[in-house]
Amino acid sequence: MRGDELLKVSPEVPQWQDYRSSSIAMVVFYAGDPISELPIREVPEELPSAVVQDPHYESGTYGLYACARSQIRNAFVKSKTRYLVFLTRYVGTKADFRDKYFITGYYLVAKTADVKKLHIRYGTDYSCIDEQSCPALRASERRFVAIEDAFAVTDAVMKSWNFNGRVTRQTRVVLDEQKTAEVIDYLKSKPDATALYTAETTRLQPHIAEETAEEEA
Repeated sequence: MRGDELLKVSPEVPQWQDYRSSSIAMVVFYAGDPISELPIREVPEELPSAVVQDPHYESGTYGLYACARSQIRNAFVKSKTRYLVFLTRYVGTKADFRDKYFITGYYLVAKTADVKKLHIRYGTDYSCIDEQSCPALRASERRFVAIEDAFAVTDAVMKSWNFNGRVTRQTRVVLDEQKTAEVIDYLKSKPDATALYTAETTRLQPHIAEETAEEEA
């Protein structure tokens, strides 16, 4: 099994272990998809692909189906961070929101597992091969919201986080307990659109389209 076969590995396969943490958050960036109104992650046009399949809100995991950013995940675990908060630059179909930064969802991480061997066995990109471990994260609670309900991340917000750099795919910002509570409470006050994210991502996945075409034939 190679390439997109990693996506077929059940989230129950890793040996998940309980994870104890403090009430702080790490903000991480993900690339969005230009075809969708929802701020879902980027969906590859074909498989296998170098497009990172995180956050994998379908399974509530991060780092299981993509080997990228193992250093960020290692830093998350070492700092005993509780919340993984997802930041994106909106590139979707709603023009009023385009090219602005938003927090669209979060995980409350409750379990971790070393998935280095899984990545090497089933993946094509196992950049963690030189890392001591490659931790995947699993949420006990997750929520993603529509773009209209997302938490706007302005320059002023960035400054309040003591972040003055340029946002990149490797960006990570640690929030203290107060700022974490502000973001999480805000997202919890909005309707949960996680099921819509999952349905839209599944609809756009190229292997789903191929299977449907074969079935119709």
